[in-house]
Parts: sequence; structure tokens; C-alpha cells
Amino acid sequence: MNQRVYQWRGKDSLGLPQRGKIEARSLDQATSFLAAKGISAPTLYEPAASLPWYAISTATPKLSAPELAYFSRQLAALLAADISVTDALATLGESDRAKIRLLMSALVQKINGGESLSQAMAAQPQVFDSFYLTLIRAGEAAANLPVVLTRLAAEVERKTQLARKVRQALMQPMLILLTALIAVTFLLLFVMPQFDALYAQQGQDMPQITRWVVDASKALTQSGGHLTLMTIVVISLLAALKYLGGQTRMHLHQLLLSLPLLGRWSRDTNTAALCHTLATTLSAGIPLTQALPYAAQTCRNEVFRRATRQLTGQVESGHRLWAAMREAACFPPAMVRLVRLGEETGRLEALLTQAGLQYEDSLAHLQSNLLPMIEPSLMLLMGCLVGGIILAMYLPIFSMGDLFLP
Repeated sequence: MNQRVYQWRGKDSLGLPQRGKIEARSLDQATSFLAAKGISAPTLYEPAASLPWYAISTATPKLSAPELAYFSRQLAALLAADISVTDALATLGESDRAKIRLLMSALVQKINGGESLSQAMAAQPQVFDSFYLTLIRAGEAAANLPVVLTRLAAEVERKTQLARKVRQALMQPMLILLTALIAVTFLLLFVMPQFDALYAQQGQDMPQITRWVVDASKALTQSGGHLTLMTIVVISLLAALKYLGGQTRMHLHQLLLSLPLLGRWSRDTNTAALCHTLATTLSAGIPLTQALPYAAQTCRNEVFRRATRQLTGQVESGHRLWAAMREAACFPPAMVRLVRLGEETGRLEALLTQAGLQYEDSLAHLQSNLLPMIEPSLMLLMGCLVGGIILAMYLPIFSMGDLFLP
């Protein structure tokens, strides 16, 4: 293999930043050479390639969800082929993805220093969270890392796909509402005052609907500063929802679950996430009492999150999982029945996976039925608002035309 020239940044034994060039056959070999010289946390790149913004720092950049799934699936395939961990990581280090090259360099350095894969990953908390690390440790203990990594890749992909579906479902209705708001505001602020001045010069009586729109235009014009301030406050409150106190967030999420359609949407989303996470952790050999806290973290709704956390104490005190779930009002009865069958037949993991798939299908079915109703309704509302304002503007003109009729 031909020698390559790598540029590097890192810190010496005194912690001082250093930089330079090194010749090596591969990124792995260059990392080993630098480690032998006492350079820690090196960042390597080839001069021919442009230096990405995140390579300026010696810290490993955070991977996106698709990149993490790609890394997990590729590493699982290599380990399943009986390739050692270091060789597998070195192979991935030849990737054309700069982030993965940097991550592989950091992992290989730690493993060459005598650490296990999970310990090396623990040094990269910006990439691997506690859920990921727990499953990797369980896979190392059970000697089934390829299976665990494959399940982790599937879990990351499932979460990403579910989040994408939710964003896509909400995008078009939000755009319609935003367009309607901009159109109505423009008409009231800039168009209606011109018509109001024209009708005032004519001294003509205006129809009731026109007076309503004129009053709304004047109120909006006169209270523009207050309205702007109110908008800023509302946006700030919406942005700060995740920082609200637990009790306030709990009440808001309870209200969400009580709504007819959005409540079912939230319940199906959280139930699917809970079932899939429990199935993944149990399949990795993690005890149920340790798996439940990780499942709670995947629940976005505070009601589901707290109820799942409380299940841990009930299971530890000797209750069956299905019985503890039945006492909580948020878990759907169909899910509780499947969990009961799983515990009674010893197939809890398989039935949890089935339950997760069922609620994902229910979510997709709700989305396919809900969107065709929401979008026409919003379009109709937008047409009524804009059309009503335009009608109010031109009604006095039609009345003026009646004066010239015989």
C-alpha cells in the first residue's frame, strides 16, 4: 500500500496543542505513530481534502442519526464476518465520511490503549448516549455484539423515520396556516386602510361586514407594537416548553392526551416508542428493571414518561409488568393484553415488537385519514377569511353602483 501524507492536530503530554504532518499507509497506522509520540486526541485529515469545520477541534464531532445507523450496521456486518474490533474500526476508518473517520481514529486509539469497545465509546458522549452504551456493554458480556449493533441500527432508523413522518405530517398544515396569517395581516394592514380612506371621502355608509373589517384593521394598526410583543412572548413560551417545570409540562401533556385526534396521535407515538425500546433492550439481555428507565427516556409525553418510571418500582416489588401497566391509565388496553400474553408465554420481547409495529401502523393509518381532512379544512378556512375580507372591501363599491341604476 502506498504511503499517504496526513496532516494532524492534537495535544502533547503536557496538554499543549500541536500540529504537523505524518506519513503512513493508513489512518490507523498514522494514529498509532502519533500515539507512540505521546500525541493525544489527534485529528487527522488528508491535505488534498478540504478541512471540515468540525476538524478544527480535537473533539470528535457528533454523528447525525443516519450516520450513527450507518456506523452501527457496518460495524455489525464486519464483526459478524469474524473480523476483530480494531480491524473492523480501521476498515470503517477508510470511509469517505469525514465524521466517521475522526470517530474511528478516536475509538481505535482508546482500544489500542487497552480499553474495551464500550469504554472507548463512553469517551464519546456526544456520539453515544447511555442507552447505546448499555446495549453495547450487554452485547460484550453476551458475546453477541453483531446482533446488538444490528438492533441498535434498526432502532435509530426507526426513531428517525417516525420523527420524519411526524414532521412531514405537520409541515403542510403549518404552511397553510402561515400563508393564511400573512395574507390576512397584509390585507388588514396595507389594503383595507386605503379603502377606508376612499369610503370616508365619499361619505358613504358602509355595510356591517365592512365596518367589522375596518374596525379590525384599525385595531391591528393601532396596536401593532403590542401585537408584536405578544407574538414574541407566545413564540418564546412555545420555545421554552421543554424547559418548563415538570408539573406544568405534566398538565399540558395531560391536556394533549385528552384531545380527540391529537391525543390519539400522542398516545400511539409514545406507545410505539416504548414497545420498541423495551423489545430492543430485552433482546440484548438487559433485565426488565434496567430496561424500563431507558424506555421512559424515549417517551416524549410526560404522562407516559412518569408512568413508565413508576413501573420500575412496581416490578421490583414483585408485580407483573402487565398488572402494573393496567393500573396506569395512559397505557392502551390492547398493549397491556399483549404484554400479559408475552409474560405468560415467555415471549415478551416478540409481543412487544408486535405491539410496537401495530401502533406504528395505527399512527400511519391515523395520518393517512387525518391529513386529507385537515388540509381541505384549512384551505376552506383560508378561502373564507381572505374572501370575506375582499368581499367586505368591495361591497361599498357595489352599493355605489346601485345609485346610477334607473
